[in-house]
Amino acid sequence: MAVSEKAALRKTLRALHQGREERDLQSLLICRHILDSDLYRNARVIGGYMPLVREADVTPVLMDVLSTGRTLALPLCAGASGMTLRRITALDELQTGHYGILEPVENTETIPVDALDLLLVPLEGIDPTGMRLGKGGGYYDRLLETAEVMTLGCALSWQWTAHIPAQRWDRPLRACADMNGVRLFTNSK
Repeated sequence: MAVSEKAALRKTLRALHQGREERDLQSLLICRHILDSDLYRNARVIGGYMPLVREADVTPVLMDVLSTGRTLALPLCAGASGMTLRRITALDELQTGHYGILEPVENTETIPVDALDLLLVPLEGIDPTGMRLGKGGGYYDRLLETAEVMTLGCALSWQWTAHIPAQRWDRPLRACADMNGVRLFTNSK
């Protein structure tokens, strides 16, 4: 039941997308809030993502990670078997991978998720408890299954919803950045 509810909710939220210009404007505010947050300032090893058109664009944060000499890890999707995080030293090292997403190449260093101080997480939707709606493949849920890492969702205004149905494998985020700031959820440690 929750799977079909999630699919319907994903479709509803995608229809609310306000276009590239609004996405880019909100993304700049989200990045500013992330860069100004203690979560980010205190992190040395940061996981990020390369955004798709309906996701918050965190590229300015990724560039700051690299320019300040910190470690940046981005996802490398291995198809149905999941994904790993790989260290990159420049954004031009990326290639188009699964699902048309820019990814590190396979021979780059794997960064264990437990080594991260902060993980920026893309989303399709989020609710006030930190429950995240992703694309439906379960990649982040599997990645975070046993990890204790500070997860920071990056939400555009239309991605907030009252409730996201959860299944036993779903992992709530510990914090979220949106155009209004960074908020911690009660599940945060």
